Amino acid sequence: MKEEEKKKIHGWFAHWTHAAVQVIDVRHFVLQAQESWNSYRLPASSYLYACKGQATVRLDGREYAADRFLLLHGGKGMVLDVKLTDELFVFYLILYKAKMMLPRSANHALLSDGGGEPFHLPYALVPHEPTKLYHLVATMARDWAAQERLRAKGTFLQFVHEVMQQLLRHGFQQEQEPLAKQVVRYLEEHYTKRISLESLAEHFCYSARYLTRLVKEETGHSPIDYVISLRMEKAKELLSQTDATMQEVAASVGYHDVLYFSRLFKKHTGMTPTSFSGHAPGPDRLYGKPGLCIVDAHRESYSVNDNRYQRSFGGIIHMNKKSTRHMATLFMVSLALFVSACSGTASPTPQTGSVQEQTGATQRELTDGMGNKVTVPSHPQRIIATYLEDHLVALGVKPVAQWSVGKGDVQGYLQKDLAGIPAIPHDLPPEVVMSYNPDLIIMDNEDLVAGDKYSQYAKISPTYTIGKEKNSDWRKELLVVGEVLNKSEEAKKVLADYDAYVAESKQKLKQAIGDKTAAALWVTAKNIYVARQDLSSGDVLYKDLGFTVPAVVQEISKSGDANWNALSQEKLAQMDADYLFIVNSKGASKDEFLKEPVWANIPAVQKGQVYDFSTESSWLYTGVIANRQMIENVLENVVK
Repeated sequence: MKEEEKKKIHGWFAHWTHAAVQVIDVRHFVLQAQESWNSYRLPASSYLYACKGQATVRLDGREYAADRFLLLHGGKGMVLDVKLTDELFVFYLILYKAKMMLPRSANHALLSDGGGEPFHLPYALVPHEPTKLYHLVATMARDWAAQERLRAKGTFLQFVHEVMQQLLRHGFQQEQEPLAKQVVRYLEEHYTKRISLESLAEHFCYSARYLTRLVKEETGHSPIDYVISLRMEKAKELLSQTDATMQEVAASVGYHDVLYFSRLFKKHTGMTPTSFSGHAPGPDRLYGKPGLCIVDAHRESYSVNDNRYQRSFGGIIHMNKKSTRHMATLFMVSLALFVSACSGTASPTPQTGSVQEQTGATQRELTDGMGNKVTVPSHPQRIIATYLEDHLVALGVKPVAQWSVGKGDVQGYLQKDLAGIPAIPHDLPPEVVMSYNPDLIIMDNEDLVAGDKYSQYAKISPTYTIGKEKNSDWRKELLVVGEVLNKSEEAKKVLADYDAYVAESKQKLKQAIGDKTAAALWVTAKNIYVARQDLSSGDVLYKDLGFTVPAVVQEISKSGDANWNALSQEKLAQMDADYLFIVNSKGASKDEFLKEPVWANIPAVQKGQVYDFSTESSWLYTGVIANRQMIENVLENVVK
């Protein structure tokens, strides 16, 4: 930076130090495609901080490209124009007033040294450390919205100080390394740490989807795949060039679970770590494939130019490695494991890949609902089957993580069996799935593996998708899950027991009330939904328990495809049901909302035969356990 620029910024420090500052407003704007700001005259001195998306920003006719972070300062009366060049542009606008509090003579000296008061001057900065500024701006906006004005002012002064510091270190608007290269460099510097798409998005203040696209264009891989490739290449280097143990190698590249590291290593190289250490080429040769040059003969560095994943499922030998002189020991251990497998003796660790391939005893090949050939373990131990937990529990299996939505909300009715099982987001981010080291992933439907998601999951673990044909019928779905888990007989028995329970319960209900109509409703703060007659709670009420389907439910079931379909006020008023079973998430008691006139003429309301249940109940779900609990609820309330 030129000396005159340094002098100017030091002068600005002095001005801010001796100024009385008032924050007028902190605004957060999200402009969508085709939106723009035209000729907005700044009502006060302002900072504009762009943090997401792309736009062309003009201040008093001078144009700036905001293709990622941009900090722009303008004085009162200056004209601001914003034109989007992307689908989205997000920025903060901070309005403030500042007035010098020094005597006129001292203020004149500062003006002479500093080139003018900074409060009214236009200038721009592409921050060298943008996330520091972002966190300060976001905190300021939250405090301002919460009426914490003094705290917001304190944060504003911290923000100004950081701006001045960055101006002093890096100067005014400058060219910056492209975002894609920044993300890739970040991954290469932090590959040994836990990295997720969410953490990347938070660090760079861009959406995970956008960052994934950038990294794919730059490297040919998604961020998580690129991290895995970096780890595997570094592991190859350590295995071939050092006497590090397998535990040491795994830990050095970010894996604390040696078994999981070994399984990933084999998937991405076609060899177990122990096998690789015995066949790895020397430092002057490539690692078995063109394009994978990790170790340079003249310096210690590595690069990833190409990576081709090999699909290979199998176990590993779980032990330490001390160079090729231990290969005889490894052979003896392998032989012992082979004998153990043949004798039927339980082994605490998985068998080697060669044993699995020779015996065929630990794996099976199945064709899933999408036509994929999937090699699954015969007895999987670490399973992720999101939204299929009802079937798992019915078969006596606990997953390593359970489905959740929102702020970790899980299926409350299953928590007696799944208490303590960590929650996983409903959309199953691959990097989160990977962190649980599953040996089998079961997907409910094709939507969960749309795009390239299936390939991402399949690289982590065998992935079986049930598909629409079977998942629309919970009974068929249970049988499929039983087959995948090698528990077909158990699944058939669970269904037989359920059918016997249903027959008994239906008889009790028939004897108690005869033929009656009923409906399952879900009442929320804004809408009311009714269960379709052949799905979810409707399937239980009408097929299993034999209630008569009300005309309104029949009508809506013909047009609505979802398990639960919106019910208009008009149709609610026409509901001809003798019994109502309500999932109540309205935020008001049943007695409160039943006072509304729309409910008055419903037979169930008039007879006092309305029963409500919380969202923790099973009424929003389906499966053997959910359905049993619903039937129990009906019998407890209806059969006196």
